[in-house]
Amino acid sequence: MAQKEFTVISHHYNPDWLSEEALLASFVARQNDFAFMRAELARAPLQGNVQHYLLVGVRGAGKTTLLKRLAVAIRREPDLSNHLLALSFPEELYQVKNLSDFWWAACEALADELDYLQQSHEAEKLLQAIDQIRKQGDKSKLAADAGFKLLQDTCAQLEKRPVMLVDNLDMVFDRIDKSGRKLKDPHSPAYWALREALSTTTSPIVIGGSVRLSDAFIDYDKAFYDFFLPKRLGKLSLDEVHSVLEHLADAQNQPEVKERLRTNPARVEALYELTGGNPRALGLIFELLRNGPNSRAVEDFERLMDITTPYYKARIEDLSEQAQVIMHALAVNDAKLGLRFGHTAAEIASYTDLPTTSISAQLSLLENEGLVEKSPAHGRTQYRITEQMFRLWLQMRATRRIRQNVISLAKFFEAMYEQEELQAMLKEGGGTSAVTTINRIHESQDREIRSHVMEALDAEYEASQQGIPEYLDGCLNALLSKEFIEDFLVTALQTPTSAALILDKMRKLGYEKHARPLILAFEAALKGKEDMLTELEPELQGATMHLYVRLTGKPNKKTRKNAVKSVDAQL
Repeated sequence: MAQKEFTVISHHYNPDWLSEEALLASFVARQNDFAFMRAELARAPLQGNVQHYLLVGVRGAGKTTLLKRLAVAIRREPDLSNHLLALSFPEELYQVKNLSDFWWAACEALADELDYLQQSHEAEKLLQAIDQIRKQGDKSKLAADAGFKLLQDTCAQLEKRPVMLVDNLDMVFDRIDKSGRKLKDPHSPAYWALREALSTTTSPIVIGGSVRLSDAFIDYDKAFYDFFLPKRLGKLSLDEVHSVLEHLADAQNQPEVKERLRTNPARVEALYELTGGNPRALGLIFELLRNGPNSRAVEDFERLMDITTPYYKARIEDLSEQAQVIMHALAVNDAKLGLRFGHTAAEIASYTDLPTTSISAQLSLLENEGLVEKSPAHGRTQYRITEQMFRLWLQMRATRRIRQNVISLAKFFEAMYEQEELQAMLKEGGGTSAVTTINRIHESQDREIRSHVMEALDAEYEASQQGIPEYLDGCLNALLSKEFIEDFLVTALQTPTSAALILDKMRKLGYEKHARPLILAFEAALKGKEDMLTELEPELQGATMHLYVRLTGKPNKKTRKNAVKSVDAQL
């Protein structure tokens, strides 16, 4: 048992270190994605045309784990192993500086696989051939294909077709496209040489991972336009999150964790929204549930941010000074956003006092690194930080005021889900469990409410205006109540002029600090900007859409579906 617990803790950022048995035991999420990719490989012939794939997702989305799971399937399952060989590349190919290096890395991956399969003689023979040919080769030739020929010849002798499982494929492409990147030449000779090599009836099958669809994959005049089929790895569903956590509890013989999942689902639901359904975060969340039986979502989230500090600190410090300034500006100015995607380059320049030209150049570099995403959907191009947890970590490391905004959001999520949980149990006649939940919520209110409780507000604006408190901390349950939302705000929306006054008043009184999803949902309902809800930061979309439905009384399946698709489309 101790070894399993160690595995959960120590491989959040290095899933490739897992043994095959540990991987199979822990592979719960991404089952549908795995089944699809496995079926595609099973149909791939030993000789003939094949489709190449690109797994697209933010860091921590599970790309590396899925690639490793496919490698295990190729090794162990006869309908794959009888004609395929898994070439697992290191997550970072620091040695690759041109296309020739990429092919030599493929040969080394083949030697690794042969050694793993206990074909030591073939592995040693291949390594000797690599050394001999590389010493004699023309190192100045950009698209040298000696490594590719050796790879092809070796696989032909083995009567196997190689499946190249390449994480961070977009970064590899940046490294081999020297002339295209430096000279702005869309017709990179290295790209065309690689496409030609991958287009034959005996070519390797490539399944790559990438944090984004870079220009190499989407520009119509680039070699790989419409060549790789993208497979997006979006956020896990809440059901998948519960399945993974329950599986971890079973694997580590921790029934008490399963009980906490059952009795306090709001805690996990709040963390789910804050972490964006990121698979990498689930092992950390499990540890929080295991070690903090009575914690609240806010305490869990603070611990999660503390645990991930070495990782995110290294990532931010690896950037240039200007890039760090821009990332900080994008993170801490999120609270200034309304119903929009992000900030323009000019706005970032005003926050940072850097020239707009420098901002634009740095944004391009950050986009290439997968740290920043952009949207030109509504006028001028807007930018924001791609990774939800990275953005929240930067906010938690900022000023106390900004940090409190994140903490307030965590409190809001937990309060919202606790109320839903309570109402569901009361409707079902929940009995003792419902009473327990009521007591827990009342205890939370007693701790948090300082001097007053929100009174039920009258439907008429003039009368109810006097009932809006000046201090909102601790009133989340009242803000989410039927009296406030369905009876007061919904009625106010029937008179747009009064609703606009209420929106302005709520902002002035600080509602946005404590209940930003409610403010944004009310604004969208007032202005008829439902489509803009899909532009919000990912952590806000689910709660805001839920509240929008409560305010309008018209569940919109199309918009809810688009909210999920939007997160995937922006990876």
